[in-house]
Amino acid sequence: MPFIEIIDNDCSQEIREVATESMTKGLCDAYGISADIVTCYYFSAPVNSYGHAGKFGKRAEIYRIFIKVHAFPRPQEAKAEAARAITAAAVQAYSADPKHVIVYFCDREPSDAFHAGIASA
Repeated sequence: MPFIEIIDNDCSQEIREVATESMTKGLCDAYGISADIVTCYYFSAPVNSYGHAGKFGKRAEIYRIFIKVHAFPRPQEAKAEAARAITAAAVQAYSADPKHVIVYFCDREPSDAFHAGIASA
């Protein structure tokens, strides 16, 4: 069920391939799950659609990569381990400053997830 949403800056296929492989591995290692159930979705936010600190586009000095992990609830220690692994993967794939990689966990109860119209719980 876990899926990872990545909002990046319109990167190459090669960068996203490296990011997908290493972020999936990091999440699987932290959560003790199989890669078969993890999906990554990429959304591009080019410079002309990004603002930070009240500055828009090229005037925004910092470009952040946002990563959201949607999954069933896990212990805080597992989330911390996953956040470290996912951040390291993004830093490697994008050559990003770790301070500019933001990871959010969006926990979903099994009763809120439906596959083929059937609740997972």
